[in-house]
Amino acid sequence: MIVMKKVVVVGAGAGGGLVTSKLRAKTSREEVEITVIDSTGRTDFQPSYPMVSIGLKRPSEIGVSFDNFSKTGIKPVKAKVTSINADERIVKTDTGDIPYDELILSPGAKIENEKLPNSESIGHFWDMEHSLDLRKKLINLKEGKIVIGVTSMIYKCPPVPWEMGMLLDNMYRNLGIRNRIEIKVVHWAPKPMSMFGPVISDPVTKWMEESNIEGNYGFEFSSIDPEKKKIISKKGDEENYDLAILAPPHSVPDFVKNSENLLSQRGWLDANANTFRPKKYDDIYGLGDAIAPTLGLGMAGVFAHFQADTVASLVLNDLDGIYPPFAYNKVGLCASDMGSTGWISYCDFSGKIKDNSVPFPDCGVLGSGPLFKLAHSIYEKYFLGAVYGGWIR
Repeated sequence: MIVMKKVVVVGAGAGGGLVTSKLRAKTSREEVEITVIDSTGRTDFQPSYPMVSIGLKRPSEIGVSFDNFSKTGIKPVKAKVTSINADERIVKTDTGDIPYDELILSPGAKIENEKLPNSESIGHFWDMEHSLDLRKKLINLKEGKIVIGVTSMIYKCPPVPWEMGMLLDNMYRNLGIRNRIEIKVVHWAPKPMSMFGPVISDPVTKWMEESNIEGNYGFEFSSIDPEKKKIISKKGDEENYDLAILAPPHSVPDFVKNSENLLSQRGWLDANANTFRPKKYDDIYGLGDAIAPTLGLGMAGVFAHFQADTVASLVLNDLDGIYPPFAYNKVGLCASDMGSTGWISYCDFSGKIKDNSVPFPDCGVLGSGPLFKLAHSIYEKYFLGAVYGGWIR
C-alpha cells in the first residue's frame, strides 16, 4: 500500500509559489499531497506594486488567485498560520491544524503598517492595498514635495526608492506638472544604491541628477510628525514633505518570532545557505524574505526564485532519494522599469554570504536604455507563468 506523503508550503509568493509548482511537476498526485497556505489567497508580482501605485498596472495584471493551484492537484488553504508544532509535525492556522511530513516556510516579511501614522499625507507601495491607496494620493497631488524613504535598514527590494523616484519623475513630466513637483529620496545609504558598490551606484547617481531628483543620504529614520509634515532622523535632522512615501518597518512573521527553535541569531527565520534548514530540524526548509537577513541578503523575489530551485530539489530527495540536490544560485538579477528608461543589473552574493564583512557583492550592469523597460514586464509574465502555468513555463 502506498503511504501518501504530505508536503505543506506556507506562503504563495515568489518562493512558496514557485517551489510548490516545481514539486507538483516532479511528483505523483497519488503519492504526494501538496498543500499551500497563504493568508492573502493570491500571488502578486510584488516588483510591480510601484506600477500599480502610479496607474500603469491593474491588480489583475500582476496577480493570480491561488485557487488556480487546485487545477494541478495542489490544495490551496487561505488561512493565517498561528504556530508550528515541529515535534508533532503540525501547522496550526486560524482555520484548523494541518499535518505535514515536509514543511517549507516562505511566509515573507511582516509589513508593520500600524507603525506608520494614518494620514492623507503618508503612503507606501509595499503591499497591494496601500499601492492602490497611494495611487489616489499621487494623482491628486498637483504641486509640492514628495519624499521617498525607508523606516529601517531592512525592507523589500533595496533599489526601489530610487526606481520609484524615476517613475514619479516620468509620471509628472507626462502630466506636464513636473516643474511644480519636488522629488527627494532620503535614505540611510551614503549615496544612491551604494550598498551594491560603485558599478551600480555611479550610474544611478547620474540618473538621479539628470532627473532632478534630490537626495538626503546618511539619513537614518527615527520618527515622523504627520501634523507638521516632517520626517526626523536619528541625528535630529528634519525633512519637510507634502507627501511622504515610506517603507513601513519589516519584521519576521509572528508564528516564527514565537517559535524559538525556528529563529536565527539575527531574529529571523533560521536557515543554512546550503541546506536551507533550521539547525534543529531536518524536515523543515525556509526561503525568501523571511531568511534573507539570516543569510545576509536583501529582500528580493529573485533570491527566493533561485532558492526555490534548490529547496525543491532537497525536498524531492527527501521524498524518494533519486533527485540530487540542485546547487543554490547566489546571483541576484534586477530588471527595472524607471519610466522613460530601464536597465538590467546583477549581483553575485557568493562572497558576501560566505563573509559578511565583504563591503558589497560582485555586481555589474547588463544594459540600460528604453528597450530595457521591457525586461521588467517579461519577467513579470514569466514569474506568474512559472507559478501557475501560462504562455511560458
